[in-house]
Amino acid sequence: MKEVLKQSVNFWQSYWGDSLMPWLLLAAVFFLVIFRRKKKSTKYLLFYLFLVLALFFCPPAARIIQKCIGSSVYWRVLWLLPVVPVIAVAMTEFLKERKGILQFLLVIAAAGAVAVCGKGICQAGNYKLVHNYQQVPDEVAAICEMVKQDAKDSEFLLAADNYIGPYVRVYDPSIYMLFNREGRGGAGEGVRQLYLEINAPVFNYSNIASAGKRLFCNYLVVKIPDKQQKSELELYGYQEVGTAGSYALYRLGDSADAVRNPILDRWDWR
Repeated sequence: MKEVLKQSVNFWQSYWGDSLMPWLLLAAVFFLVIFRRKKKSTKYLLFYLFLVLALFFCPPAARIIQKCIGSSVYWRVLWLLPVVPVIAVAMTEFLKERKGILQFLLVIAAAGAVAVCGKGICQAGNYKLVHNYQQVPDEVAAICEMVKQDAKDSEFLLAADNYIGPYVRVYDPSIYMLFNREGRGGAGEGVRQLYLEINAPVFNYSNIASAGKRLFCNYLVVKIPDKQQKSELELYGYQEVGTAGSYALYRLGDSADAVRNPILDRWDWR
């Protein structure tokens, strides 16, 4: 439980970064609690705010939510926080009682406070220009086009890490994935092992290739290997198809039809 709570705190700190918006939110809450606590609308707004905060920091609730959406994206729960409505209501309530030039000056000061405390979402690093209609990273698009061109009309299974994998079926839903984000959707212990190996901090290419071959996984997407690591992949029958960005695409056998996982015959995934 302590570890889950610590993780929630880390997500909270990473979410806000060096922004002063949490302090502005805290000031707004204090104002509403002290001066507007009897208003019905304030009660509803603050109840919702405290409910979301309780769910986010409560370890049992955090465990359940993380099971549903994945622990790596648990921070997205903070999107539910009514930060803008709470601050807007507090400022409106404070300003509407002021008159004349004082009100005008305070409106400018309030707008300035929001601008200073916030952090622009369009600043460098938050967004990256890509060159595909699906708006996925260009290296993902390149890998998808590469594997489709190599496989032609053959059905195949592809395995990739948590960076590449979630984007693949966004780019092309017809591509069959051995497992989804966080390893979900994969059946069997072998699939779980491959998921853990391909997402390990340090790649063991022998383990990845061995697990992939046992599962009849036609294509593997891995970080570009060095000469020794490449030979480890080739030892298990994986051949390099091409590279995109920092990733390389490997095929098991001489063609996509060289092996076939029985899971492809269970139902029509398309």
